[in-house]
Amino acid sequence: MPARAKVAVWSLRPGKSTLTWLVLLSFFDAFATDMGIRMRAISEANPFAAYLYETDPIVFYAYKIMLPLLLFFLIQNVSEKSFIKKWILIVTLVYALLAIYHLVWILLVFLL
Repeated sequence: MPARAKVAVWSLRPGKSTLTWLVLLSFFDAFATDMGIRMRAISEANPFAAYLYETDPIVFYAYKIMLPLLLFFLIQNVSEKSFIKKWILIVTLVYALLAIYHLVWILLVFLL
């Protein structure tokens, strides 16, 4: 049974739909982080992203959105069996978990 689960997860073929989710989740991460910083509810954990935010929030947004968009256009040149596509799936799942984290603190801030 575990072998089937493993095959099911790794048989997913990250493509444009996965990257679309990655771009959307990355934008949500940037927006929620910006909102949290402005409300003084959270701080940016990534030192480089924090530096970009302190420089200019627009630069921060560009950084957060341009990297997934770049992947979106480069993925067409990567073979179907490439480990890069599997990593994109993993990164998308991590961003989904991060979105849940953001939703939790947003609910806590507005409900408490």
